[in-house]
Amino acid sequence: MKFKDLQPPVIELPAPRVFHRVQLIRPRAHSVRMNGLSLPPVGLMQGRFCLSSEPVAYLADSPQTALYESLLRRETVSRTLSELRRRCLVEFVTSGPLRLADVRGLAEPYPVLQSFRVSQTQELAAECRAMALDGVVYASAQHPQHACLALFTSGIVRLSKRSSRRLVKPGTNRLLQVLQTALWSSGVPLDER
Repeated sequence: MKFKDLQPPVIELPAPRVFHRVQLIRPRAHSVRMNGLSLPPVGLMQGRFCLSSEPVAYLADSPQTALYESLLRRETVSRTLSELRRRCLVEFVTSGPLRLADVRGLAEPYPVLQSFRVSQTQELAAECRAMALDGVVYASAQHPQHACLALFTSGIVRLSKRSSRRLVKPGTNRLLQVLQTALWSSGVPLDER
C-alpha cells in the first residue's frame, strides 16, 4: 500500500492532546521503555503500523477505545481476572504538535486498513516515517467513531505520562469502572480465575 495511491491528508495535532493505552503494570524484561510507555521489542512487526527499525506506540482517543482495542476485541471470547490484574490504563498528554498521516476516512474504500493483512499497512507506515511524519491516525476497528494513533519515535518523545490506573484494585476483585462498563458493553464474559 503506497502513500501516493491513498493520498491521505497530513494533519498537525496541536498540543496538548490526551491519549490512552492499556499496558502491563510490570514491563517484560525485553520491553522497550520510553516516556512511560512499555512497548514490544523492535522488529516483531505484529501491529498494523509497526516499523522494523524503531518502536511504535499504539494509543487511543478514549479509555474505552483503548480497552476495546487491546483487551476486548471482537474476536475475544473471554478475559480472566488474573489477566486484568497485570494491566493498567495509562493516560498520556502531548507536549508538542504531531504531524500525522490521517487514514481515518479511508477505512471504507480501503478495508485493508482494518484487516489482518498488516504487511501492506506496515509498508504505508514505513513511507510515512520516511516522510518525517510522527505517526498515523486511523479509525478504530473496535469502537466506531473513535480514533487510534500509531506513533513513531519522533511522536513518542512528545508524550508525557499523566496517570496510570490499575484495571483491578490490588487485593480485591474490584474492577476499574471504565473497564466494568466496557466489559458489559462488549459482551465479553469475565472468568473469575
